[in-house]
Amino acid sequence: MKLRRLLPPLLSSIILFSAVSVHSQTAHETREKLLDKEILSIYKDLVRARELLSYQTLDTLPANTTIQFIGNYPNRTGLRIRKFNIETEPNSKSKLKRSEEKSLLLEFNGSVLSKVEVSVIEEDVQIEQKSKTIILDNTPLDEVLNDMEILFSGIEGSSKINLSDLKNEDIKPERNNFKKDFYIKFLLDFHSQISSILALQKNQGIKGQKNMMKQLNQSLRY
Repeated sequence: MKLRRLLPPLLSSIILFSAVSVHSQTAHETREKLLDKEILSIYKDLVRARELLSYQTLDTLPANTTIQFIGNYPNRTGLRIRKFNIETEPNSKSKLKRSEEKSLLLEFNGSVLSKVEVSVIEEDVQIEQKSKTIILDNTPLDEVLNDMEILFSGIEGSSKINLSDLKNEDIKPERNNFKKDFYIKFLLDFHSQISSILALQKNQGIKGQKNMMKQLNQSLRY
């Protein structure tokens, strides 16, 4: 008799818990679709970095930035943009305290973006600790982003996981948080950097044209 009385409330609790779980899962899935859509949109915008491949030399770059091309001019297939941040000791500017290197590798198959690689290298000189994280997307233009690989190496060893291994649980949606709080912000940072680099090259070209016209005009003085 007691069991019969307990069954309805217990069953109700199970149904309610299931409904809440399904609702949370649906909310996370909806959120993830929006995040994936934003990432794909940024990928498409990053294709404009391909314009840099047409420059034989880059005369001007933002501070603490380098570019390494993949392949030889004029048959380049990609580029890696690196940004550096170095912290020195407050009392000694020549003594290194901590360094960080962020880089974005973009490779192209013709005009199509074929590979995206994000890298973060951090080194703390004081405690002699260095870590490296690489996020690799070998199929950036498909709609499946959770097949990205994450490789980490540090003082405790190295590990490799797929993005799909990060769970979107109720309390802590790790995968969505990774995309929102790190990956999208990282891509937007380099999107802005690419815009700055392109603007510097175009301004340099305009400046060169003005100097040429000035020299020609000056040649008419004699």
